Amino acid sequence: MHAHSWHKVYKRRNVERTEITTYEELTTRIPAKELSALLKVSSSLASTMDLIEVLQIAIESAAGLFGLNTGAIYTLENGDLYLGATTPPLPAQFPDELRLAKLCDHPHISKVVSTKAPVYLGDARLSPLSAAEKIVVDSRHLVSILYFPLLLKEDVIGVFIVGTTDQTRVFASNEIDLCYILSFQVSLAIANTLLYKKAQQSIVDLSRAYDATLEGWSRVLDMRDHVTEEHTHRVVELTVALASRMGIPAADLGHVRRGALMHDIGKMGIPDAVLQKPDVLSDAEQKIMQTHPEKARQIISQIDYLTPAVDIPYCHHEKWDGSGYPRRLKGEEIPLAARIFAVIDVFDALTSDRPYRKAWKKEEALAYIKDQSGKHFYPEAVKAFLEMLEG
Repeated sequence: MHAHSWHKVYKRRNVERTEITTYEELTTRIPAKELSALLKVSSSLASTMDLIEVLQIAIESAAGLFGLNTGAIYTLENGDLYLGATTPPLPAQFPDELRLAKLCDHPHISKVVSTKAPVYLGDARLSPLSAAEKIVVDSRHLVSILYFPLLLKEDVIGVFIVGTTDQTRVFASNEIDLCYILSFQVSLAIANTLLYKKAQQSIVDLSRAYDATLEGWSRVLDMRDHVTEEHTHRVVELTVALASRMGIPAADLGHVRRGALMHDIGKMGIPDAVLQKPDVLSDAEQKIMQTHPEKARQIISQIDYLTPAVDIPYCHHEKWDGSGYPRRLKGEEIPLAARIFAVIDVFDALTSDRPYRKAWKKEEALAYIKDQSGKHFYPEAVKAFLEMLEG
């Protein structure tokens, strides 16, 4: 743990004490029993990356260390106070708007923020209070109160407050030292949760950016292949629905979606004379067309984010009986996502108009799908697909 210094200013029996202290120096002053308690607190704080849980652990720990029965912890957000947790805990449905407060309405907290030092009220009932502070003191029946800054480097990121409700209480110097150590632990835990949240949001934002790019690629390819955007949308949605029905974990459905969206991305490498030919392809042209799954693999393998989605673009032309391409995979050698997609893709292709033929009727397409079960298609995928359409 890096050295962390504070400028300490606090009052005890009307004597002001000021000193520069490091985290390491503070820990040498704390008895083993209290250090053991702080270690447990640190372990609890490290057990979660949820900010609300961290704040609740923090304030309960602060009150518990001093044998107190009430406390609250505020974070600073854009110059305003946000009530993150209390002990006893707030009701689960406590309105968010009641958690917000103006820093200027709480002069004792404001002083903590500006001085970066604790503030102690020996008897809040006799102390000059703002209207907002009086509401808090009266509603919580507070007597002695200790306001303490949560410091991260040189910035105050919040304040925790502990107090008594039955009699006055003076905080000894070693208890103030405990507060400083706890402040460091809590501030670090808050910073870690905020960094984690930011990292998670960055991942989400990056994922959305990638997916938007894929949507763009897909539209360009659809236009080039004379396939409607509705076709791609349908096969993507049906594939995800069937994959979910067949037990593919929710965490993997994003890869399935991206794979379905990119299923023909390899056709970007097919010459227009072949790709856009309005008639049936010759044997030579068919061989060229059948290179598109391998081209898809080559494209996708260069992008780490998309690698888990490669199964559908690379393998959706394989057949259950081993007569497909490009590798003539058979049965369960074919990745499950590709087996599922093959049923959807063929059904939608048959029921859509193409330059060289009119769309089949739905009944004709379903009859073909049933006939090809165990030949072209994975039987369980056919069964689940038919049940899905009926349901």
